[in-house]
Amino acid sequence: MKLFQRITSNLVFFIQVLLLFLLFFQDKVNLPAWLQTVGRMHPLMLHLPIGLLVMSFLLWLIKNKIEESSFKTIFRFSLQLTSLAASLTALMGFFLSREGGYDPSTLVVHKTAGVLLSFMCYGLLLLFQYSSERKTLFTGSIITAIVTLLVAGDFGATLTHGVGYVWQPVRGKENGEEETITDSSTMFAAAVRPILKSKCFTCHNEKKAKGKLVMTSIEKLLEGGKDGPIWVAGDPLNSHIIKKINLPLEDKKHMPPEGKPQLSPGEMELLYKWIEAGADMKKILKDYPETDSLKIYASKFIKAPQHEEEPEEKFTFAAASPAEIKKLNDPFRSVFPLSINSPALQAEFFVRQNFDRKKLEELLSVKEQLVILNLSHMPVTDADIKTVSKFINLEKLILNNTDITNKAMEELKNLKKLQYLSVNGTKVDKGAANYFPLFPSMKEIFVWNSGITQSDAAALQSKNKSIIFNAGYVADKNEVLKLNPPILKNENFVLSGEEKIVLNHYLPGAGIRYTTDGTMPDSIKAPVYTSPIVINGFTVLKTKAVKTGWYSSDVREYYFFKKGFTPQRAELINPTNEKYMGEGATTLIDGKKGDADNFKDAAWLGFREKPFAAKFYFNQAPTVNSITISYGKNIGAYILPPVLVEIWGGEDDKKMKLVKKFIPDPVTQDQMNTVRVEGIKIDIPPSQYKCYKVETKNILKLPLWHPGKGEKGWVFIDEIFFN
Repeated sequence: MKLFQRITSNLVFFIQVLLLFLLFFQDKVNLPAWLQTVGRMHPLMLHLPIGLLVMSFLLWLIKNKIEESSFKTIFRFSLQLTSLAASLTALMGFFLSREGGYDPSTLVVHKTAGVLLSFMCYGLLLLFQYSSERKTLFTGSIITAIVTLLVAGDFGATLTHGVGYVWQPVRGKENGEEETITDSSTMFAAAVRPILKSKCFTCHNEKKAKGKLVMTSIEKLLEGGKDGPIWVAGDPLNSHIIKKINLPLEDKKHMPPEGKPQLSPGEMELLYKWIEAGADMKKILKDYPETDSLKIYASKFIKAPQHEEEPEEKFTFAAASPAEIKKLNDPFRSVFPLSINSPALQAEFFVRQNFDRKKLEELLSVKEQLVILNLSHMPVTDADIKTVSKFINLEKLILNNTDITNKAMEELKNLKKLQYLSVNGTKVDKGAANYFPLFPSMKEIFVWNSGITQSDAAALQSKNKSIIFNAGYVADKNEVLKLNPPILKNENFVLSGEEKIVLNHYLPGAGIRYTTDGTMPDSIKAPVYTSPIVINGFTVLKTKAVKTGWYSSDVREYYFFKKGFTPQRAELINPTNEKYMGEGATTLIDGKKGDADNFKDAAWLGFREKPFAAKFYFNQAPTVNSITISYGKNIGAYILPPVLVEIWGGEDDKKMKLVKKFIPDPVTQDQMNTVRVEGIKIDIPPSQYKCYKVETKNILKLPLWHPGKGEKGWVFIDEIFFN
């Protein structure tokens, strides 16, 4: 123990002297790379002095509960460890600070407090060793050390996570910290900035500017960092931010760094589309057409815009009990609050065949709280509206495609707070005109495909200026519209047995053209879809909708696999990358398809260091005509198809011969943004082997047009199919 004490004391003294030297001459210090690595251990090390100092303080508080000689031995050892840990942490912190990218003023305070804390911990050790009887002085000193620890920790958190990180939960959100999204918000503020805020701001802010890049203000963001602007408007492939988020996670240039929250594939795609559209930071949401592809894609990331002219509604009635709400919920009826802590309720009914009028009457138990009621497609009649009229606070009523007539309006006029009424697809016609002025709070009535025609709606509008009559879209007879793509009815892309591909289109008269040979379908020569499509193996289906007088739809592309023969077992010859091991060799024959948005899923096997190679064994040799490799494709993330495939076969794994060598088409730059599951079908002479071996080769050097040019690519495989 005495030897340990001497070594510890001398080492701590040496570090204290070194820290003083470094502080005075820090501008002249150049660190070698290995010391920078030591510095990066500071975030790992800093927890030790925190815990040890707090433990020492607690021991000091209960010293009278411990036998004196035992206490001195334990406490001295605790102080020695605290002093050593604090000194090493301060030294590592100094090394880390030399990397730059931190706010100078905050860094100075954090660094000074950290070094001062290491001195104080050493002082506590000396004070206890040589003046342990001065208990009041020691108590004051250790409390001062705790305070210094809090100061150093607070400024350290500011450097790492931003201003006020530690106390933010206590203070709550600052005013203006989170912008309210309205129709007048910019696309950048509504969709792009929230992504940057959640994934980038912690390392690129006014207090910590890694790479000299500050992203928390638009002006600094546009200035860029040490590599220049982070994007090139209209050119995502040459934008630094797109290049770095698509690097492999283990690449040191990948952003955000490994261990930090990563962008989802959807967020990456949104940034790509926004930059591709021009990276306009001033264009507001309402200036984007509803059909704009960027606006449509961004809508899933944008909180529903609020209309500034509509203040939040305050409800005066009491909330229904949670037990009552729970009792009203079943598989065919849903009742739920409009928002968290709101007493107002919304109710919806499902499945027309299971509609029960008693279920509607049961809602009377919450008649004061119900403000939205959706009865679309239910067999609701005029008689049922008598029950509906008792929901005295109803503000929005949806009766689309129900069996009501004009008589229903007689009852509904009693709903004094009703603001929105939808009778699309009903028998309500212009005969209900006399009732509409009797709704005191009505703002809008939807009458699409009802007995009220466009001209009827226009006449009603002229007589009722305070109510909007929405009769739906009115087509210009000279306007040519574009069809929606055909609808794929299949839920599974691995077909087995007699399963077929089923397509549909809901527009009467629309035809469906398709191809299964990889070519683009046209409106003249491509086969016409008349019945479900039979496939015999891996198939690339391309399809579009056509109709005279309409523009053809966009082409939709689907990849289908045929289950075929399943081997009794599989065996990996080369190991996978340790991060992408899936379920081992069984992954290749379990019929579970991987998701291209999540290559960490257990359905995938990832190969980079060594190429994919596996053996497959059958108890009875089937007649195999083709073998299909299902693989993942995300070129931007270095995940590419193999550049070579070899198929071997034999009676057993000792006697095998080469059956087929296949070279897939090389990837091209226009596929850079492709993220999906594809397949390689290799036709072979009809073969009856009990053992097959499939080997592939990764691309050894990514092409010159790729951000990772010269580096090795990945191959991800989820299934091997034998047909």
